[in-house]
Amino acid sequence: MARTEIETRGELEKALRGYRQANVLCAGVELGVFEALANKPLDTAGVARKIKASRRGTEILLNALAAVGLLRKSGETFRLASVAERHLTADAPESLVYSIKHSANVQRSWIDLPFSVRTGEPVPRKPGKDGKPDPERHRSFILAMHDGARGAADDLAAALDLSRVSRVLDVGGGPGSFLFAMIRKNPKIQGAVFDLPNTIRITREVIAANGMEASVGTIEGDFLADDFGDGYDLILMSSIIHINSPAENKKLARKAFKALNPGGRLVIRDHMLEDSKTEPLDGALFSVNMLVNTSRGASYSKSEIRSWLAAAGFTGMKYTDVPPRSAVMVGKKPIKKNN
Repeated sequence: MARTEIETRGELEKALRGYRQANVLCAGVELGVFEALANKPLDTAGVARKIKASRRGTEILLNALAAVGLLRKSGETFRLASVAERHLTADAPESLVYSIKHSANVQRSWIDLPFSVRTGEPVPRKPGKDGKPDPERHRSFILAMHDGARGAADDLAAALDLSRVSRVLDVGGGPGSFLFAMIRKNPKIQGAVFDLPNTIRITREVIAANGMEASVGTIEGDFLADDFGDGYDLILMSSIIHINSPAENKKLARKAFKALNPGGRLVIRDHMLEDSKTEPLDGALFSVNMLVNTSRGASYSKSEIRSWLAAAGFTGMKYTDVPPRSAVMVGKKPIKKNN
C-alpha cells in the first residue's frame, strides 16, 4: 500500500492546521481583497473602504495574506504577489476565482461532516436571500468547473482518438469545456451540452465567450429522466457519475448505449478508486465531499464502473490515467455483423 499522508504527530498537527491558510485565501477572494489591489497598492484603510469591511478585520486579514505569500507588504502598503496577479482576480490570465468561491462553499458543508456520517444525508445548505437555492452558489460551481478544466480538457482530448468522430453529446457538461477541447482538436465535430435549465443559461454564456456557437448546441433536461436522442459517435460523462447512486449510473450507461451509433464510445472521466476504496487518496477524500453534498453520490471503483458498462452492452473497456487527477474509462458499442 502507498504511504499515507498522515503517519507522524507532526503530519497530524499540520493536517489539523490546514484549514487556516485555505480560509484566509477564500476570505480574500470572497471579500474582494485581490480585486481591490489589482490596479495599485493600498494601505489598510484604503482596502477596508474598497471591500466595505472593518479596519481591524482588514488589517489582520491583509497581514495573514502577506504571511502566506499572496500579498507583498512594504511599510503599511500592500500589493499583489505575482501568484495573486496570475490567479486571484476575475480578469487574471489563469483566474481561479470561481474555483476558490466554490471551494469556500464546499468547506462550509465539510464543517458539518459528523451530521452526514450519522444521517447518511447531505449537510443542509443555507438558502439564498429569497429563501430559494442560492443562484450565485450554483454559478460559482459551474464556472469553477470551467476554471478547473483549463489544461485538463486538452489533456483528455489529446488522449482520445477523435479522427472519426462527428457528433458528441456532453452529458451533464456544465460549461462545455471538455467538448470545446474536442472541437479544437477536430473542428469537424458538432456537439451538444445536455444539462439542467439553470445550468444551460450559464453554458450559453460560456459558449459565446469561447466563440463556439457554430459547433456547440445545448439541450435542456434531466439526464436521469430525459431521453438523450440518438446518432452520437461519442458520449462524454465527465465528473457526473460521482453525483449518483450505482443504480442511477447503470441507467446512464444503458441510455448512453442506446443513444450511440454502432462503434460509438462512452467516455467516463471521474475519480476512480481501487477495489479497496482507500486509494488514490484524492478519490477517497472526494467521496467524503459527495457524502456532505449529495444524497446518493460517492467515488466508485474501476471494477464497479466496468461492470455498469458491461451490463449495458459495452465491450473492450479501456482504463487510462490522464494526469494529474483524471481517470478515464472508455467502452465501445459493438458493431453488429451481418450473418
